[in-house]
Amino acid sequence: MRRAGLISRLVREQRGTTAVEFGLVCLVFVSMLLGVIDMGRLAWRINTAKAATREGVRLAVVSPIISTYMADYDGSGTLGGGAVVPDMAFSCTGVGSTCTQIAGSGGDPGFDTTTFGAVLAKMQAYDPDITAANVVITYRHVGLGKVGNPYAPDMEPLVTVSLTGVTFQSAALQIFGVAPFTLPATASTLSGESLS
Repeated sequence: MRRAGLISRLVREQRGTTAVEFGLVCLVFVSMLLGVIDMGRLAWRINTAKAATREGVRLAVVSPIISTYMADYDGSGTLGGGAVVPDMAFSCTGVGSTCTQIAGSGGDPGFDTTTFGAVLAKMQAYDPDITAANVVITYRHVGLGKVGNPYAPDMEPLVTVSLTGVTFQSAALQIFGVAPFTLPATASTLSGESLS
């Protein structure tokens, strides 16, 4: 009988319900707050990646071409005045410090580490987590330039600076064991009219 009376008193007891309700609501509120903060961090990270590629391409179009073959190309000996410079494109990345020819024909693509390092440093000023492996610089000849130009490369390619493989770790989702995920690739392109 005593046990039944104790149970009925506990069922009717109202003290502490506010604390329990607050605990449940607080958990939902804190989860939502962390989610909002993470969305802001994600937007900031994407915007930083875009800004880094824009600054990287601005520096790349006024610097020497990283592909030394494209930089040293002189068509005056083989093409003659007024000839069309053949289509060619090179993709240069910090992975192994290499340029790969992706269009046209040519000699050894070469690699100018000074220019690549300067572009990388400019991008790292925006996001220190960017590594050489995340940066790809592509030069695509689109018909601009003069054969035998004594002051600059014969070609004025379109220069694209891309940022790939950048990851984002959500603080809110990390609590639930969600691993970092890769952000979409970001790229900016300008015409290399001022390549030195």
